[in-house]
Amino acid sequence: MKNTESRKAIDKILKDSGFLSHFSFDIRPYLRVVDYKKGEYITRDTDPLTRVLYLERGTAKLYGIHKNGRQSLINYFTPPAFFGVPELFEENKRPFPIVAQTECRFIEVDTSGCRDRLLKDALFLRFCCSMALKQNVTQNRKYMNLAAYPSKNNFAACILLLQSGGVLSLKYTELAEYLTISYRHLMQLIAEMCREGILERTPKGLRILDQNQLQSLADEIEERTAADPDSPF
Repeated sequence: MKNTESRKAIDKILKDSGFLSHFSFDIRPYLRVVDYKKGEYITRDTDPLTRVLYLERGTAKLYGIHKNGRQSLINYFTPPAFFGVPELFEENKRPFPIVAQTECRFIEVDTSGCRDRLLKDALFLRFCCSMALKQNVTQNRKYMNLAAYPSKNNFAACILLLQSGGVLSLKYTELAEYLTISYRHLMQLIAEMCREGILERTPKGLRILDQNQLQSLADEIEERTAADPDSPF
């Protein structure tokens, strides 16, 4: 974790993101910009969360915790995404774990000093509702695509979303869980795409060899979804 100290850099990030426009008062005294390394925990379920976090860059993964302590992947998020709002409304609520899948940058607001003002700020609350709706649609679309399209297409879209520098580095058990397929089925998909020259196994992970073919597989989902005017998603 590394805080951005440069006032000039912070001002540019805030301007480019339009983040300040979502508050009716000056939020800057409570704000910081933080970069997280790949694999670093952004929030843990064992600590009370006194921050709201806006994902400005990178890909983050959100986990759920079962009663037996097992951790399951819920979804991956790319900008714009907003976290910590349920914990703002319910002070004793424990957060879900969030981990940086790639290098991430967050705009974070320390709610311990401005919670009352945030809860009375109609502009901010409207922003929370808008972001919650968008993230809910993202989650619904994920399950819709997993159910409606072949695993190969979903796997291709997943690779393009989560790759970093042309390499997908992720636990296969976690990836299979995300795709709602068995570990064996995932291994078959990887072997098939390696034979087709789309992917290559390396010590660092799965390296993309044929970007165009991978994109073509992923586009089948996007094109069909976009072509359906009656879809609620």
